[in-house]
Amino acid sequence: MKSIEEIMREIAAGMAFLEPMQRIEYLIDLSKKAKGLPNELRTDENKVYGCASETWLAVQEEDDRMTIATDSEAAIVKGLLQLLEQCFNGHSKEEIVSVDGQRVLDTVGLGGSLSNRRMNGFASAIEKVQRQLRERIELEKKQLH
Repeated sequence: MKSIEEIMREIAAGMAFLEPMQRIEYLIDLSKKAKGLPNELRTDENKVYGCASETWLAVQEEDDRMTIATDSEAAIVKGLLQLLEQCFNGHSKEEIVSVDGQRVLDTVGLGGSLSNRRMNGFASAIEKVQRQLRERIELEKKQLH
């Protein structure tokens, strides 16, 4: 399996030749293909705060590998969240927590294409995932002692 950094670099390479408007169109296309979340997972606990639109993410673990499922009412944000899923899904808690969340947007080449509000919302989603995973890691450590 490719590392998170390798996946981020691949996304960046794919976007390197796109103009800013084409990048936005790409995100909208991603959002149209997204599975989204069922209504029962659109809860306050799964809500991403700091995002201009209604946005949710749910984190699940199976065999020490994480799956992040996301949804948003805004197409561009939903597309951004699909990139987050591509980067993080299938990786361990430790790998995801070790990623510098602030670098993700710049690495995938979207930093100059999005408004500050959308970038802040994306950063809030990364922060939420990493916070939840840090809490799980701490709980596991306590259970071992």
